[in-house]
Amino acid sequence: MFVKRLEKLGVRHATISPGSRSTPLTLAFTNSKKIKTFQIVDERSAAFFALGMSKKTGYPTAIVVTSGTAVAEIYPAIIEAYYQRVPLIVCTADRPPELRNTGANQTINQDNIFRNHIRLFRDLGLPDVKYSRLLSIIKAADELFEISYNKDRGPVHINFPFAKPFEPDSYTDEIDGSLLDKLYGTKLPVAKPLKYNRTTFDYVVKSLKNLKRGLIILGYNNYDAKFIKAVTRLSKKLGYPIFADAASGYRFGVHKKEIIIENLTSLLHSKKFIEFFQPEIILQFGGTPTSNIILHFYRDSSAKKILINLYGDRFDPSLTAETILKMKPYDFCVKALDILRVKPDDRWLNKIVEFNNAAGEIKESFFKKSKLTFEGLIPDTVFGNLKGEFDVMISNSLPIRDSDFFASKHDNKITLHCNRGASGIDGITSTALGISAVSKSPTLLITGDLAFFHDLNGLHNSMKFGIPLTVILINNNGGGIFESLPISRYKKICMENFITPLNLNFRKFVEAYGGKFLTANSKSKFIQHLKASGSRRRLTVIEIKTNAGESKRMRTILWQRIAKKIDFLIDEAENRQRPY
Repeated sequence: MFVKRLEKLGVRHATISPGSRSTPLTLAFTNSKKIKTFQIVDERSAAFFALGMSKKTGYPTAIVVTSGTAVAEIYPAIIEAYYQRVPLIVCTADRPPELRNTGANQTINQDNIFRNHIRLFRDLGLPDVKYSRLLSIIKAADELFEISYNKDRGPVHINFPFAKPFEPDSYTDEIDGSLLDKLYGTKLPVAKPLKYNRTTFDYVVKSLKNLKRGLIILGYNNYDAKFIKAVTRLSKKLGYPIFADAASGYRFGVHKKEIIIENLTSLLHSKKFIEFFQPEIILQFGGTPTSNIILHFYRDSSAKKILINLYGDRFDPSLTAETILKMKPYDFCVKALDILRVKPDDRWLNKIVEFNNAAGEIKESFFKKSKLTFEGLIPDTVFGNLKGEFDVMISNSLPIRDSDFFASKHDNKITLHCNRGASGIDGITSTALGISAVSKSPTLLITGDLAFFHDLNGLHNSMKFGIPLTVILINNNGGGIFESLPISRYKKICMENFITPLNLNFRKFVEAYGGKFLTANSKSKFIQHLKASGSRRRLTVIEIKTNAGESKRMRTILWQRIAKKIDFLIDEAENRQRPY
């Protein structure tokens, strides 16, 4: 009954991990004609796989696990879903309540176990054939779906205690068919649009009318084409440049990009640019920016800071944003465009774009002379050489940072995904495979060796379900991110406790899971492999061995060159304005 209700509500995918206590749930989901199930042994991998499917489809995916520590295994994916507002319906089987704290096998206290990272929890209690109890199951399904999908988007948890027997040929009660017909005929809930605070909206629009020098930040989110068009129009009307975090995906796609300043992380290495670039107002859509240099600039800026997102989330580690407008970003842009009658300060916008383009030219020249061992070169090479539509998953740690630092604007139709909710390196491969499982486009993953190692079990999903995935494996032999952190000054401590070289031959692991393993030691070879990635129908791993220490040095050189150029342009502009 619960599963049939989820079918009606629109759930179409579920992951199931084996277990005896969850037998009734397993049978209900696998007997469904509308919900496609994926049987995955490793619960942690199964949960991240479900996360990937929900990321791609936008709909809740069900997760089914048995009782005990199996429940704890799925927690990391739930945390990620919570902070990134990805809808999941978590179904856990449980022992009867009286067996808790009695030493019963595979029994832990599952009562609201995810309480710190869940949007809603319900415990159904032991099954009962009374009409009121059966109706409560339907109402629970409705409530869980509506919260997860719309009202407070994110993961929800329902706990199912079961007493033996579980098997298909065992039953304890009978239910009248007319009663079932009545229950199945229960009307579906009607989703209501979320309201916004008109007073706060008017205050924000008034600020936009009065402040000429502004900046729009797009943090991570799955922005659709309608929003991209609307925010571009808003930017032009206000004369505010847009900093598109790499995790936003806004740097890619077929849309106008002249107002995007994708090189802001590089420009901020110039102290003179920071003095020049002092916006009066910052509008932030989506999640927290990726790079620390952006976060520090945001923290130190005296600008009026306004966060705009559907659920009023505070994506502001600096705690300096004065206003949070709980509103759908697209609706805000459209309504603001209808009201605003302003004349933009084109000089402000044009000068920022000029600096951004100058930085881009230096970066492009630098990349042409760089070898593939420079990690910063890899993401932009990927984005610039994918033909057709692609889903691209970017791992945390260095890959997402280098994407944010160095990815240029491209017209490729790339849908970008990342786990920037909690920003862990666990479950990255499984998430990418979940995306690929429900995508009509080829899927590519950019990841590091530690994240890849962390989720080797996830590769089994590719082999078992025949899911194709191209993996760009950046192998700096462990913990290259720490070369860029202050701990790197303490060489002995850093090497012994943070760098953690794996010294693994990944080829053997990939081939054990039925995948193809390739290597690339030159840009031309790498591009050759990339251009073939769209037609591959299997797991393919392209390993690039890099040097973390050398990559750190190369980043510093590039940023110094850009800072020097921007300093020169600012000095030149000031000299032209001086009277002689």
